[in-house]
Amino acid sequence: MKKLKFIFVSLFAILMSCDSDDSDVPAVLTPSNLSVSSVVSTDNSGLVTFTATATNATYYHFDFGDGTSGLTNNGSITKTYDMIGDNTYTVVVTAGVSGNENTISETLQVAVSLGFSDPETVALLTSGSSKTWFLAAAQPGHLGVGPAREGIDGDWWYPKWYSATAFEKCGSEESDCFCDDELTFSTDGTGAISYTLNNNGQTFFNQGHLGVVGGAGDTDACYDFDTSGSKNVTLSMVSGNVPDTETRGIQMDFSDGGFMSYYVGSSTYEILSLSEDLLYVRSYDSEDADLAWYLRFTSAPSTGGGDERLETIYNNLVWSDEFDVDGAPNPANWTYDLGAGGWGNGESQTYTDDPENVKVEGGMLKITAKGTGGASGITHYYDDVTLVAAGGASAPIEDFEGTAPAFTGFGGASSGVIDNPDASGENTSSKVAESLKNFGAETWAGTFFDVAAPLDLATYSSISIKTWSPAAGATIKLKLENQADSEESYEVDLVSTVANAWETLTYDFSAAPAGTYDRVVLFFDFGVSPAGGAAYTSARIKSENLYEFTYGRVEIRAKLPSAGGTWPALWTLGANFDQVGWPTCGEMDIMEHVGNNPNVVSSALHYPGNSGGSAITGATPIATATSEFHNYTMEWTPDSIKFVVDDEIIHTTFANSSDTPFNSDFFFIMNIAMGGTLGGAIDSGFTEDTMEVDYIRVYQ
Repeated sequence: MKKLKFIFVSLFAILMSCDSDDSDVPAVLTPSNLSVSSVVSTDNSGLVTFTATATNATYYHFDFGDGTSGLTNNGSITKTYDMIGDNTYTVVVTAGVSGNENTISETLQVAVSLGFSDPETVALLTSGSSKTWFLAAAQPGHLGVGPAREGIDGDWWYPKWYSATAFEKCGSEESDCFCDDELTFSTDGTGAISYTLNNNGQTFFNQGHLGVVGGAGDTDACYDFDTSGSKNVTLSMVSGNVPDTETRGIQMDFSDGGFMSYYVGSSTYEILSLSEDLLYVRSYDSEDADLAWYLRFTSAPSTGGGDERLETIYNNLVWSDEFDVDGAPNPANWTYDLGAGGWGNGESQTYTDDPENVKVEGGMLKITAKGTGGASGITHYYDDVTLVAAGGASAPIEDFEGTAPAFTGFGGASSGVIDNPDASGENTSSKVAESLKNFGAETWAGTFFDVAAPLDLATYSSISIKTWSPAAGATIKLKLENQADSEESYEVDLVSTVANAWETLTYDFSAAPAGTYDRVVLFFDFGVSPAGGAAYTSARIKSENLYEFTYGRVEIRAKLPSAGGTWPALWTLGANFDQVGWPTCGEMDIMEHVGNNPNVVSSALHYPGNSGGSAITGATPIATATSEFHNYTMEWTPDSIKFVVDDEIIHTTFANSSDTPFNSDFFFIMNIAMGGTLGGAIDSGFTEDTMEVDYIRVYQ
């Protein structure tokens, strides 16, 4: 026990001796003399290099001022800021010593200017180094006009093509300089873009900007204008009324007044579409804030066809008709539309299934339009459509003396403004409207025209119309509709009381429910289909309910009729047409031709917002369209719709998306119409003309 006690006492003494000696304990360190510097890169990358030094510091913490931070032991660190524009960041740097809480901080302001960059856009514009673009002269959409970014009420409109047929601008003396321009985009690999425009000494000027070159007048024209020198191109984000599926959301700004081929006083262009082969842009007219100009460029110069070949993705033949068995078209593939009128286009033919109008012969499908040269139907006349109040006050709706309204016929009826054929009795005015109801027309055939403002039925409870009928007892129906909703309507029937003379019929609309009535519809001889031989007969065959498909490459080899008034078409219609109607179902016109504009073929896409005269269209000249066979092709994918002639001339390209109706089954239609809204006047000497189809094939 004594020995153990001695050891403990000795150990305690030793420990006490160590505690009392402070010379071996290190002092607690505190960082000091903190210095921080920053270097902002000038390469437009947003890169900033920070350097920090401090006495005694063993680590440095950086709060970069954008919600991110970093830690380093040696005081050197880099940061890449990604906010576009001119921005200033408050950066806090804290120096400390590992193992204790003593720190020191310094704050500095860092200004970073960062331009937008999109590597994919740069690569496509420049091919990684330098790339030259050319006007897409073979495409009618190479120049279009539409609303500015905010448009009217912020709506997005597709452009109206400035040239109705391909090469129109390139074949006219005042604008042919437009088609030789070369636009070169280059990059040095850092993301910066430079641009040069070689316009061969002349620029195509919009008429509103002729003052720039001392010109004057009310037409666009070419002028000598120097565009030499390189411009810088800056990319930036842009948003507006264009659907996301129709734009890249990126715009180009050119320095020093740079512009793309057509002079409208702007150096800013929104990129709507960009691929290796296509650059589609729009710019805003500096003299008219409501106008946007659309331009298409390609990566190869256009020489009138043959330079833009279709690289198809569909090569497996899945359906065809080779028309190699004489007789009626194969009933397993084709059925018929029968009747008159063209379903809303004011056409003059009656469709039949008669072999004189449609047959397979000698390995060809032959659709033949025929004319008898005789009378074509029953004619009525009308004039002075007028609102009438109970007290006798009146307000004109239409008297047909000025600009004629745009008539739309349906079921085999059509209307137009003519000289008054019987200026006597109750109507001695100069101009009247004629209503023609073709032989074989539907019993409900009629026509309509739209008015600029809704009719005021609260003030005026009746509508009077002067009418002329070939017989008494004809039912004349007047119907008012809402253009936007045909279900909102009200109609009144009256009967003609005299033959071959003018009379005034007054329709009572006092019981009509309140509504927006801005369409006037007239049916003459309602309930009757005029008897007699049709002046023009033709055929319209379709694959509805027999063959319908989604996506693929369609090829049709055909030779077209040439007579004035013929309107042949090879086209497709959405298979849900009977459920949702047109244009909701969608329509893809592979080929249309007008005998009054021979050897120019067109294609079109119709769908809501882009139907009738507002369809997406393209056209191209084919010198032998009516004398030789040509291949008319459509390649339809989830991403695009392309129309091609002879595998070479792509004259309409459309970016398909989930927002269009072009993503479900469609069926084929082949026909020849006569006259109507597109066919125009029929040659007075017309007897017959034929469209021949060698084959139709679908590849997927």
